[in-house]
Amino acid sequence: MSDDKTRQDGDELPEADPVADDEVIDELEDQFDEDSSEDGAEDADLEDDADKDESGKAGKKTSKVVARKTAKAPVKKTAATRKRSETERGEHDPYRAKNPAQFVRQSVAELKKVVWPSWGELTALFSAVLLFVLFIIAYVMLLDNGFGWALLSLFGGNPQ
Repeated sequence: MSDDKTRQDGDELPEADPVADDEVIDELEDQFDEDSSEDGAEDADLEDDADKDESGKAGKKTSKVVARKTAKAPVKKTAATRKRSETERGEHDPYRAKNPAQFVRQSVAELKKVVWPSWGELTALFSAVLLFVLFIIAYVMLLDNGFGWALLSLFGGNPQ
């Protein structure tokens, strides 16, 4: 794990400077005020209301009223949406065979890329699979005989 003052790559993080942070916040607020003043009369009404609230509270610093910008209407499309048949024609599969002979050639080429197991690997893997299958067969047979015996003895019958 790393400390809070170091990054993952080992570089130390710079110390936080509250004065610089306040300056950045003031710059951002000024930019926001400039942007919001371009919106027009609605913001002026809100600022007047905020000034009235501030004048009532002498000596206390209050937050500014922030006017939210509304979303613009969606823009109409300049071109129609393509039809399904047009999109299907646009796709090209370079591996698609044009005839059965080409399909066979492509299949043979892919099979040549396969890394085949050696005889020792083949026998070891076959033995492992065979043992696992025999174990599952024995387990299912044991469950089948056990449940069969339980049901016959529960509901009356001739358990063997």
